[in-house]
Order: sequence, then C-alpha cells, then structure tokens
Amino acid sequence: MPIPKEQQRELNEKGCILIPDVLSQSEIEMYKARLLELAEKEREDGSGRVHTNGLGQHVRWLVNKGEIFEKLVAHPKVMPFFEYLLGVNYTLSTLTSNIISPGASDGGYHVDNALGAMPEPLPSFPMFVNSLWLLDDFTPENGGTRYVPGSHRSLTKPPSGLANHPQEVRLSAPKGSVFLFNGAVWHSAGANRTGKARIALICFCCRSFLKPMFDFVHYLKPGVVERATPVMRRIYGFDSQPKPPDVPKHNKRDTRAI
Repeated sequence: MPIPKEQQRELNEKGCILIPDVLSQSEIEMYKARLLELAEKEREDGSGRVHTNGLGQHVRWLVNKGEIFEKLVAHPKVMPFFEYLLGVNYTLSTLTSNIISPGASDGGYHVDNALGAMPEPLPSFPMFVNSLWLLDDFTPENGGTRYVPGSHRSLTKPPSGLANHPQEVRLSAPKGSVFLFNGAVWHSAGANRTGKARIALICFCCRSFLKPMFDFVHYLKPGVVERATPVMRRIYGFDSQPKPPDVPKHNKRDTRAI
C-alpha cells in the first residue's frame, strides 16, 4: 500500500521520517537481550566489530543469528517506505545493530555506502535508504543520531572533517519507533553523555541494481533460506543476481520418420 502524500512530501523535502509504534515493548526487550548477549559473546571470541575507540559495537549478520531477526526483513509497517524511495524490487544491503556506550563522542558526518565514493553531483533519486529501529529512547544526550534535514537535495557529500552544521538535528524519538532516511542525508552517530548504552537495530537497503554490502544469497544459513517467503527471497537479493553462463541443451535425436 502506498504511503500517504504527506509522508511522501516529508521524505522528498527532509529526506527522513519517523515511523511510530513499529516494535512492541516485548519485542524491544527481546531484541535488546539477544543483542547484548551476542555482543558480549563476540567480544569474548574476538569476532566483535568494535568502533569509536571501543565505545561502540556492531553486531552484524543478524538474519544468521536468530530467527527473531527475520521478521524485520519484510516488516509491513516499514516496507512501504523502502518501496516508495527505492522501488518495489529493492534489496537488503545489511541487517545489523549498533550499541553506543557511555563516553562515545560524536561521529563524523557522512553519506551512506557507495555514495561516499561517487563523483558529485550525487544522483538526484535515492540509491540507499537506512533505517534505525530504536530499542532505547533516543535523545540528544544519549547518542541520538545527528542529521541535517534536506541535505540530500544538495547532491553533494559533507565536507571532509565537518564536525557540526548549523541546521543539524539530534534525534529525539521514543523506543519502538523507526527513523528512516535517504542515505544521501548528511548524518552521524551522536555522542553518548549518559551512563547507559543506547541500542538500535539497523536495516539498510538499496536499489536492486546496486551491490549490497553483505552477500546474503551465498552466505545465509540453509534454514533461513528455507523459511524465506518469496518476498523475503527477493529482498535478500535472489531475484537480482547476475546471470550464469548459458548451458547447451542436448536434445535427443528426433527419431520420427522423415
């Protein structure tokens, strides 16, 4: 179902939108518990993806780390926004999470994925769309994402070393909501000046003709593929793969009388 015209205008003009009440309280608690368990385990075994001088951590490949994460792939409250910005055949680039611990500083302003390597002017239509699924209330004090509304319309990347912007906003939003934005919007993680970590799931998608960050087609666990609906298989990228070599067809000789 298409999203309302008012929300379309908001995405076109600001490049971002807040989708309320996507996750229930029980879902929030379930995801937080599982992510913290995974983060601790991965730090212990050395596979943890730590950043921000050890004060941030990504837990990646979530669809391979618990069936509970699969329901995020084609969530009915969020899919229409991806479809509006990226087309109905969009694909998943990564499903991960980010934990920002107390003491983490502001990150650097950037645009997402391959946009950072593209020449300017950047494409005038969305190529990548990011979404943050808030498992904690986001505030300016606890690391709420910094962003510059409307910056995607400049068709430029943020200047190297940009620390602050006069029009920047620090996200304030309740847990359970999803903050979705055009990957060309200038944004960064915010500093966490509280005594508690803040946690978000990240579902990052792209147009079907772009290369995703993660190779789901070849590295999903067999059970994940078996459970996937046709829509989920399409989002994982099974319908947008390069074609294999042609294979000759060896037809049996027609033995009918000539």
